[in-house]
Amino acid sequence: MRMTAAVAVNDPHGAWLADGVHAVRIGADLVLLDLNLDDYLCLPECGDVEIAGRRAVGSTEALLRLAAENLLHPQDEAQDRPGPPSTPTRRLPPASAIRPGWRDLLTFGAIWCDAVRRRPTLLELHRRYTGRRGRRDDPQALAARVEVFRQLLPLAPWTGACLLQAELLLRFLNAADLDADWVFGVRTFPFLAHCWLQNGDHCVSEAPETLRVYRPILVI
Repeated sequence: MRMTAAVAVNDPHGAWLADGVHAVRIGADLVLLDLNLDDYLCLPECGDVEIAGRRAVGSTEALLRLAAENLLHPQDEAQDRPGPPSTPTRRLPPASAIRPGWRDLLTFGAIWCDAVRRRPTLLELHRRYTGRRGRRDDPQALAARVEVFRQLLPLAPWTGACLLQAELLLRFLNAADLDADWVFGVRTFPFLAHCWLQNGDHCVSEAPETLRVYRPILVI
């Protein structure tokens, strides 16, 4: 792997990240997410590498460092992918007064029961939720659906951390033919990972002010 990855490094235009590897530069550091290993990796003082989609451009020394960690594609070229969106800055419009109905309660209960019995990896989540098709052009409908979800969430016996809550909300939106991007972000010193839902520049799952410290690294 290291020998073939080194061939890609010889490309004067840079190299390609390996399958399932996503990266973002934060200051002088490079943070990577390897879906195959279901783990994050932080490479300090590797900030001269520029990441654009799947393309990694930087010094030969920095790219060889990535190759040594098996983070580069073994071929000279690979299929590119778009990068994650920017961190959202706006809230959804205020939702009108609305109360959950029995159908909402049953839908939420079925989604919760199915989600909590699994412990999926990020790769499994990526495969499961890639390619869904829901409406994204109606912020008011999104706001109303999120408001119903927020009233139902305290009824759940256990809600876990951001990963489970984001999946629950995404599936609750999808059940109403609505959709949003599921974005994963990171920060350093201290290292933290977080995920949220957003629709364009609207934050769907929480207040956008809470996301200012994170840099998006993956979108589903």
